[in-house]
Amino acid sequence: MAELADFHPARLARAGAVADEAVAAGLYGGVVVAVGNAAGTLWMHTAADSTPVSLDTIFPVASVTKPVVALAVMQLAEAGRLLLNDPVARVIPEFGQQGKEQITVWHLLTHTSGLPDTMDDLYIQRAPPAAFLRAACERGVRFAPGSHYEYCNLSFVVLGELIARLSGQPYPAYLRDHIFAPAGMASTGFDPADGARTAAVTFEDGPEEEAYFRTLAAPYGGLWTTANDLLAFGRALLTGGPPDDPLLSPAALAAMTRVQPGLAGFDTGKPVYAALGWGKRSPMGVLLASDASFGHGGSTGAFLWIDPAYALVFVFLTAPLLPGHADIGRQRDAQRALNAVYGALRAPRVT
Repeated sequence: MAELADFHPARLARAGAVADEAVAAGLYGGVVVAVGNAAGTLWMHTAADSTPVSLDTIFPVASVTKPVVALAVMQLAEAGRLLLNDPVARVIPEFGQQGKEQITVWHLLTHTSGLPDTMDDLYIQRAPPAAFLRAACERGVRFAPGSHYEYCNLSFVVLGELIARLSGQPYPAYLRDHIFAPAGMASTGFDPADGARTAAVTFEDGPEEEAYFRTLAAPYGGLWTTANDLLAFGRALLTGGPPDDPLLSPAALAAMTRVQPGLAGFDTGKPVYAALGWGKRSPMGVLLASDASFGHGGSTGAFLWIDPAYALVFVFLTAPLLPGHADIGRQRDAQRALNAVYGALRAPRVT
């Protein structure tokens, strides 16, 4: 298991330099980058233009929400409540129309459902959450389920409803009771209550849009959390979590985090390396991580990466300065910082 002594301090500082450079360049108002292991936090660095940030600052993490929702689905699977190849319509009958009768839970988790990711109209109208599910049920598919990969937020709207119907709880409550509480993620949720600790994030339409975003509780990207909480989440996945209430069994976690076969991009036809709700390192990719590692990024620039082979958890959280300023490409900063962390390791991987 990696310890702080297993890092070259000067090389580890290079991960912090990435954050400093990003803030100095005006990309973010603040950045927190942190590294932990199964025992706790090993190292952290903060950078901010004016308002300080810390391990306890609450940031919006956008699509880092997705693997949390996917974990809830896997909990229900290991409890015998569903099979991953079950048609979604078995649980949500009104979903089984417009060519979606054969879409399975696996299709939703792997972004291979064929659902169109067309929700901008609903967001602009400030539609209620029920309207997003209705759209998922009423709209057709872009391609035959399972034939291609196309990243899809709407799939996670359906997964949120699946969790609610199988568990008898709204999905935010389920996540709170079965993931956040057991993992010790006291500051994580869809509507942060502590304004004093919340990062300054600019919404295009100001406070009105931010209020709507919080009430929407989007299962594809609505979570707010802290670096401390994400480190705790990563630790729980490295260790299994509390002995009397593990987040996920070793078997379910192994199934969830292995590369899924045969995924190919809808527009490109190129291979896609993804697990169930998690991203994976591509053999042609940029990360210095192990094949066992998994993670996810968000459009705010947030990034979470977990590497069992090195017993490491990596967190990169940001407060974007301008609406739309951070996007998927902005994860390049987090990836550069993560590679600097791997470059600082003295110790060999865990055997």
